[in-house]
Amino acid sequence: MHTAEQLGPVERSFEVKTNDLRHPVIKVTLAATVKALPDYVKRITTADVGHGEVIGPFQVWPTARPLVSVEAGERLTMALRIRAVGLQGATLKLAPDAPDTWKLRREPKTGDYWMDMQVDSAAGSGPRTATLVADPGDGRTRDIRVRLTVNVLAENLIVTPKALDFGEISIAKTRNAFQRVGIRKLVGTFHIKALSSSLPFLKLEQTTIVENINYLVRLTIDPAKPLKAGAYDGALLIETDGAKRLEVPIKVKIVD
Repeated sequence: MHTAEQLGPVERSFEVKTNDLRHPVIKVTLAATVKALPDYVKRITTADVGHGEVIGPFQVWPTARPLVSVEAGERLTMALRIRAVGLQGATLKLAPDAPDTWKLRREPKTGDYWMDMQVDSAAGSGPRTATLVADPGDGRTRDIRVRLTVNVLAENLIVTPKALDFGEISIAKTRNAFQRVGIRKLVGTFHIKALSSSLPFLKLEQTTIVENINYLVRLTIDPAKPLKAGAYDGALLIETDGAKRLEVPIKVKIVD
């Protein structure tokens, strides 16, 4: 997979040595424009970005058998590129068994086909299939099966661990005590809107692991806050976009 630094116009030159005295070296220059992968491709667990999947006279990119994870209530739009290989006259049409929201279109400039697919989590987890009728140009048609498998995640926003226990801490050593909580989303993105704790002596520091996907919260005891010996039960409160609110139970026992 290409990186962000490789996007845009790219030019590569290669030299081939020959035994021809008139042309001992042949230089070949390849120029291309590298585009970013569509976001939905990252969702396809079975994607072969480099090669796709060859079925008969066609190459289906990134795969003819995509496995996609979505969260409850989500709708996702994705597309598969279908390109004729070897036989330039090969054509495709969509059979009647395809889901109503799947459409086949052809790009006039390149001749490539695109299978547009709407993924609705309301239909639940499981396979969705469609048949493409391929005509290689020799008058003999054959079927190509496209199989989409949808995995609707029951839990998409993950907090680790689900509870915190500082254990028993002496007042003199509270400044060295800390805990960490990780918050990450398996598919899609999210933002932390607010962090707070029902225990006023806890200090919260947020660190970004992967922007909009994975965060870490460090909890320490603030020595500047009034603190007495005793057992404390509280919670870390995490508010995210989409009106979601997560709570992580916290236990702290302070001794003299």
